[in-house]
Amino acid sequence: MDALRLVIGPDPKNIKDRLMPTIAQVLERYKTLFENLNLHSLEEDFLQVFSADVTFKDPFNQVRGLTHLQHIFQDMFSSLEQPQFRILDFAGCNNSGFLEWQLTFKLKAQGATQLIQGVSKITINPHGQVCSHIDYWDTGEYVYAKVPLLGPVIRLINKRLSSQ
Repeated sequence: MDALRLVIGPDPKNIKDRLMPTIAQVLERYKTLFENLNLHSLEEDFLQVFSADVTFKDPFNQVRGLTHLQHIFQDMFSSLEQPQFRILDFAGCNNSGFLEWQLTFKLKAQGATQLIQGVSKITINPHGQVCSHIDYWDTGEYVYAKVPLLGPVIRLINKRLSSQ
C-alpha cells in the first residue's frame, strides 16, 4: 500500500490523473509515430496508439476499426514512393487535439516530390488511445487541379470565384 501511495500520492482520487496520459502526451507520441511511420510501425506502434474501434476519415476514406486503418496506410506505402509526414504544430485540450502536417511523396520512383498540407483532429478515449482521427485537406488543390482534363477547369472556377 505504501508503494502505491508513492505513485498516486496521498489522495487516491488522483489516480486517474496520474495513470491516464494527457492530450499533450498523446499528441507528442502521435507526432513521433507519424514522423517515423513505416510498414513495421503499422503493426506494432498502431496497437499502442489507437483503440481497436478507432474511426478514421479523410477526403477519400471513412473506416472504423484498427485493421481497416492499418489497411489504408499499407495501401499508402504500396501506392506511393517515399511517403513522409512532418508534423508542423499541434495543440490540444481535454480529450481532443489538432495536428498541422505535411505529407511529401513521389508517385513514381523518378517523379517529382509532391506535397499535401493538412490538419488532423484526434480524440482520445479514457485510456489515452486515439479513438477518432479526421483529416482535413484540400483535394481540389492537391489532387483534382493536377489531373490533366480537370486541372484547367478547376483553375478557371477558382479564378472566377476569387475576389482578386
